[in-house]
Amino acid sequence: MTITPIQVESEVVALGTERILLRRIHGHLEYLACEELQRRIWGEGDIARVPLLDMVTAQENGGFVLGAFHGDELAGFVFSFPGITADGEVKQCSVLAAVAPEFQNLGLGYQLKQYQARLAARHGFRLITWTFDPLSGRNVVFNLNKLGAVGIDYVENAYGVGMGLNAGLETDRLLVAWHVPPVPRQRDQGGGTPVNDIRFDRGGLPVPAWSTKDCDDRTVLLKVPWDVYAISARDRELAMAWRHESRALLGGYLARGYRAVGLRLHERGAPPTYVLERSRS
Repeated sequence: MTITPIQVESEVVALGTERILLRRIHGHLEYLACEELQRRIWGEGDIARVPLLDMVTAQENGGFVLGAFHGDELAGFVFSFPGITADGEVKQCSVLAAVAPEFQNLGLGYQLKQYQARLAARHGFRLITWTFDPLSGRNVVFNLNKLGAVGIDYVENAYGVGMGLNAGLETDRLLVAWHVPPVPRQRDQGGGTPVNDIRFDRGGLPVPAWSTKDCDDRTVLLKVPWDVYAISARDRELAMAWRHESRALLGGYLARGYRAVGLRLHERGAPPTYVLERSRS
């Protein structure tokens, strides 16, 4: 494929009663604002930090550093750079999406990702990939359920033992593929075979119970805790046990050709459930 030069293509979107300008980041001060926003969100020691040098280099070489502005204020941004899949397909590798605390839970992250997808499609890309923690339910819902990305691979301890928000935990990640322009996914029809269960113990925390790695049904269901970081704050040993359980089950089924297509949420505090479908080949 031929990648055309990335042009400045701004858009205005509504965020409640406010209007937000989406456009390419430019100028030294705006890149510094991106650095400062990362510090505000993740702190000084967290791994989720991208410096000005990397952002500028990517922006000038086929990547995207796209900002959301409320007036003159940077409310959020997304950052990605071009890459190549194992099959030789050119893609955008999305590194992070950052939204200022005062603009979170308003849909700005979704607007930024959709803007990224539209620009990628206009400039010849058909695929965006990124990674996130598979035991962070909020991120799973956003990426799989809302955006419609698909989990395709499990990466063990991608960045080593974390600091900041990731303090003390190995940084396992779920790699997702997002084909652009996005196509609405069929509604979850229910059904599927459970491959594990959870009991509540150790002061009401979710604890792995039985599990199996041998199911071959078309759709399998994997129970997981909602937030491994909340568990880690109370019981680091249990949080690490969930890391290993996730590797064995989620990683194991993905390695066998299953794909993570959604997270089912349940009432009355029941743990959420990954929906894994065996890929058709």
